[in-house]
Order: sequence, then structure tokens, then C-alpha cells
Amino acid sequence: MDIRAVIKRQGWTLERLAEEMYNSKTGAKGVSQASVSQILNGNPTLDKLKEIASIIGVSVSELVGDGDRTMIRCPKCGELIKIEVK
Repeated sequence: MDIRAVIKRQGWTLERLAEEMYNSKTGAKGVSQASVSQILNGNPTLDKLKEIASIIGVSVSELVGDGDRTMIRCPKCGELIKIEVK
């Protein structure tokens, strides 16, 4: 799960995300970028994952998914193979 990559892919920075997150201490928008980093480096709660997903416009499952689902690993040689659906 690479939450930072999903955030970046959606065109967000940690600074911008921090500005939009809810601050439980003040009851207003805005937390420090360090707080966001702590959340991402630690074990984020489901509520925080939902909040981040909502802010950046993805589902929680996309935020915590196991990566690119258009790639599979060949069971014989172990090589990654890109799947294209037409």
C-alpha cells in the first residue's frame, strides 16, 4: 500500500492535503504537514483513511490497494506482464 503514490497520482501534495484535513483539536480545517506524515508513516485509522480518500477523490480500497491491477506476475518465470483490456 503506497498511499503517498496515490496522493501524488491524484495531483495532491502532502502540504495541500494537510490544509484540507480536519483538525480535531481546533475543530477546523488544517493540520500540519508533519501530522500528515505521521499518519502515513504510522498505522492510519479507518476514519483517517476515509478522510484522505474523500479529500483526494478516490475510494478507500483504491487508497490502500495493492498497486497496479493491470500487471500480473507470470507463474512460470516470475516476469511482470502488463494486461491491456480492449
